[in-house]
Amino acid sequence: MCAFFLLGTGTAAPGEAFTKGRPATLKIGLRTMLIACLGGVGLAFTAGTAAILQVEAGERLQRVIGGQLHLYAGQVADKLDRGMFERYRDLLVVTSLETIRATDASRDSRRAVLQKLQDSYPDYAWIGFIRPTGLLEAATGRVYEGMDVSARGWWKQGFDRPYVGDVHDAVVLAKILYANRMEVPRFVDLAAPVRDEQGTLTGVVAAHLSWDWASEVERSVLGQISEDAEVEAMILSADGTVILGPKPLVGKPLAFASAPGRRAWVESWPDGRRFLTSVARTKGYRDYPGLGWSVVLRQPVDQAMAPVAELRNRVIAWGIAASLLAVLVGHVLATWLSAPLRAMSRAVEAAGPDGAMPVLPLTGRYTEAATLSGALHTYVSDLQEADRRLRGTVAEKTVLLREVHHRVKNNLQVIYGLMMVEMRRLPKGDLSRGRIEALAGRVTSMGRLHEQLYTSGDLMNVDFGTHLRQLCDALQELLPNEAITIHPDTDDVSCSIELATPLGLIANELVVNALKHAFPEGRGGTVTVRLRQAGDRLTMTVADDGIGCPDMPPKGGIGTTLVDALVRQVGGTITFDARPGCTATVSVPFTADANRPVAVHA
Repeated sequence: MCAFFLLGTGTAAPGEAFTKGRPATLKIGLRTMLIACLGGVGLAFTAGTAAILQVEAGERLQRVIGGQLHLYAGQVADKLDRGMFERYRDLLVVTSLETIRATDASRDSRRAVLQKLQDSYPDYAWIGFIRPTGLLEAATGRVYEGMDVSARGWWKQGFDRPYVGDVHDAVVLAKILYANRMEVPRFVDLAAPVRDEQGTLTGVVAAHLSWDWASEVERSVLGQISEDAEVEAMILSADGTVILGPKPLVGKPLAFASAPGRRAWVESWPDGRRFLTSVARTKGYRDYPGLGWSVVLRQPVDQAMAPVAELRNRVIAWGIAASLLAVLVGHVLATWLSAPLRAMSRAVEAAGPDGAMPVLPLTGRYTEAATLSGALHTYVSDLQEADRRLRGTVAEKTVLLREVHHRVKNNLQVIYGLMMVEMRRLPKGDLSRGRIEALAGRVTSMGRLHEQLYTSGDLMNVDFGTHLRQLCDALQELLPNEAITIHPDTDDVSCSIELATPLGLIANELVVNALKHAFPEGRGGTVTVRLRQAGDRLTMTVADDGIGCPDMPPKGGIGTTLVDALVRQVGGTITFDARPGCTATVSVPFTADANRPVAVHA
């Protein structure tokens, strides 16, 4: 029998190349490996590309969109500055008019000038001329005319120079000007001094500019941006408080607004959402100093990065499609590559488990397969020749070994015959006669083992259970007392001649000893011989139901000495039990590896 290994479409683990004479199932096939490699490389490339795209393109897009947001925020800030400058200049122009400066100008003439200014720019909610004493002399819509407003000191800021105040609510004025409006309007205060030709202060022109004007500025800039972009704008006061923007944020401070050196960044807002955020500060315009306002634009990060996410998803989709195509190509390529290997594997399987040599097909599909096929052909040819020579040698050795066992058995038979001749020459009752008879029994036991070996198909192992049954039958035939029965109760256990020979001699000695001493004066009974295998131990028991053996273990006799020596030789143990009758149990180590025993020689 020869073992033939074929390189197939996979890899077998060491020691698992063959199972019961057939190739073991290959765990990873060439087709699977090639498909997995091509598909895995495609998916890995796709994942890597998507990750790099997410990082690189995301950062670039964030800079671009952040720059656009900053540009729009700067435009809003610039328009705020320019708008406030125009209103600032309006008041300076009005204060330079003769109708306003003249001390003898009538109330109606002053009101007409103020009304004309409001009509030209409706975002002026109210404009009035106030005497230094606090008397409101003229006002648009005659609102508060003739009243003393000295307690409201904001207009006094315009005594020395033009004044622009920050945004504030005007509850009292709102009841008159915006009676039907649900929300409280907000205003920006402006004031400028009025002086006569001698430079004497004659009054102050004061105005409330509606904050709706800032919303219009914001809309004029953000109208350039698509509504889908979800861009929101806010205006912050100098201390960072929101004065225009989403209602939940109006009146609340934003700490990041004062962060220096940043044009656009991703910020987590109080509501937990993340926005791409940009801030631009107002700087004033010409001689208008500005109020330190900041314009904040924000856009949800998901919305801002939507183009990157869309591009990434496209890359992933195309990558998966390319990977599937690579898998298909790998499948076709692996099928083509593995075809000659499968053909050789089928040839080996067709040879069967009986040792027949496979007829391998020659292939030249590609260089490696042709090289392997040629090498295997040469290898198989060499194996066939070696197998032929080995079979001849084995047959020759088998015949020789069978002849050896036959000759040993015959020689032992001759020795047995000579011993019987010598025993018959001795007078009955002679002590030597008994010893020769015992020795003859031992020789017969060994002879039966060799006879069993050369008559069976296995020249290395014997069925020890069968041997014990034959031994019991032979001893039963030699018994002069027919009232004694020898009962074999043995399992079929195959073991080597090295173990069977000493165990057979031990069994012979124990049975003969029981026949001699357990049943005196023609008494009847039974001697039972048992053989059992349990795990890695082989147990042989010889038990009788005779008169018992109180002096156990026996000492001093030749049989006892021989049994002890043989038990040590096989590395076993022997125990005796005298209740009832006498029982001797021999236990030896035994392994199932090729039915070979563990023999320990003393």
